[in-house]
Amino acid sequence: MASEQRLPQRPRGAAAPRPAKRALGSKAETARKRKTAKKCGSPVIPYLTVRDATASLAFYEQAFGFKSGETLCLPDGGLIQVVMHHAGAVAVKFSPEGAWSGSMKAPATSGAENPIVLYVPCRKVDDLTERARTAGANIASEPEDMFWGERVARIVDPDGYVWCFAAKRGKFDPRKIPRVAEEIQPPEPEAQHTQPADMEPQQAQSSDLDFEF
Repeated sequence: MASEQRLPQRPRGAAAPRPAKRALGSKAETARKRKTAKKCGSPVIPYLTVRDATASLAFYEQAFGFKSGETLCLPDGGLIQVVMHHAGAVAVKFSPEGAWSGSMKAPATSGAENPIVLYVPCRKVDDLTERARTAGANIASEPEDMFWGERVARIVDPDGYVWCFAAKRGKFDPRKIPRVAEEIQPPEPEAQHTQPADMEPQQAQSSDLDFEF
């Protein structure tokens, strides 16, 4: 009859074997990914075209409290790219007009209406607004509590970009949605003039407008 096989015993003083690593998707792995994502910030970072990179860097530091990060300089020392940080993450990148042989212009140069708003969460909107005002920013709208539950201020920088700084104040309240004060009223009818009998009737002019009130 075959003798019974015995498992090898661990020598005295030897460390116990480590448990197998937890598979990806575990709670620990999910928490690690969230921590990394929070540190890196949003994967979408605005890249602006400014008139003067040095002036924009100084403005964002003084007005918004952003911190300068990596910069790229030309041989003559001129800035060709600037990275700025806010709340521990990359907030914005920018380059001066013509830096990459392109034709893009800042809104303040082109005169075109800025089609985007740069949204930045902010705890103390009123304090930041005063700081930006002192730095020479144009305050498009003073801090105000909005019906969707945030206190919001809109600030325009020297290059024409619109920044929206917002602090959480509550929840969305549909009862506070502003209503239209007045309905559109039809235009007053023009006075009818009696045409003299000896004058030929004038042909009515055609109009491209076609609407009803």
